[in-house]
Amino acid sequence: MNTRMLANLEVPVIGMGSANTFNVEDEAGLKVRHDIMDKCISSGSTFIDTSPMYGRAEKALGVAMGGRVDQFQLATKVWCSGKETGRRQIARSFELLEADHIHVFQIHNMVDWRTHLPYLEGLKDEGKIDLIGISYTYPRGFPEMMEIMKTRRIHTIQISYNVMEREAEEKMLPLAQSRGIGVIVMRPLGSGGLAKGLKRQPDLKPLREFGIETWPQALLAWVLGEPRVSVLIPSSTKPERIVENSAAGSLPPLPKELRAHISKEAQRCLAS
Repeated sequence: MNTRMLANLEVPVIGMGSANTFNVEDEAGLKVRHDIMDKCISSGSTFIDTSPMYGRAEKALGVAMGGRVDQFQLATKVWCSGKETGRRQIARSFELLEADHIHVFQIHNMVDWRTHLPYLEGLKDEGKIDLIGISYTYPRGFPEMMEIMKTRRIHTIQISYNVMEREAEEKMLPLAQSRGIGVIVMRPLGSGGLAKGLKRQPDLKPLREFGIETWPQALLAWVLGEPRVSVLIPSSTKPERIVENSAAGSLPPLPKELRAHISKEAQRCLAS
């Protein structure tokens, strides 16, 4: 697995998200998630993103890691308003993840960020977290994100970026690069829609010699073709998909002509 820098933290280029996939508590569901974490370890996709917003995901991750928390780089979030509520939620995340150290703590959707940021800075000073970040899914949040980025008080941003959602290229990615801010990419597969919503079959022939065997791998490789991106966090409920995704993270840098081909095929095959 290739690695990149997320601010000053070295991370695998393909990690895993847990939105909509780890909100489980039944024994069978937790067994599958344990298998998924096994695949994350064996494939090198050990950067794991979660949030209290994702239902039972933090607890399910704590169980599924099964005492192997030291083999992962954990990113979670605070998602609430109010000083004391935020502190309780942050403490609860450590408890649910069964971790005494969390690598990246983000303010989800920038909710009450002015209240939470000083407390997270204190946790960083204590060595309980490494990096502080903010997240927001849609471009309407970019102006506020950029103002926070300019304060130099955060180290990471989490944004949606994929072959069909490229708004971040105009201002967000250049600002992140100029400030040394790491970029976590959610929805690199468009919440699955870019892989499942095909109207036509993409032409993969030019990509196979490069090592790309599937369309999801092509989509992930396309995002990784942007050097200002640090790590992608696709999510899945299938252990075998973790292996498929991770293969895209072991490829050399995608040539410009192949990135252009993937973009062209996405437009052709996803358009109605």
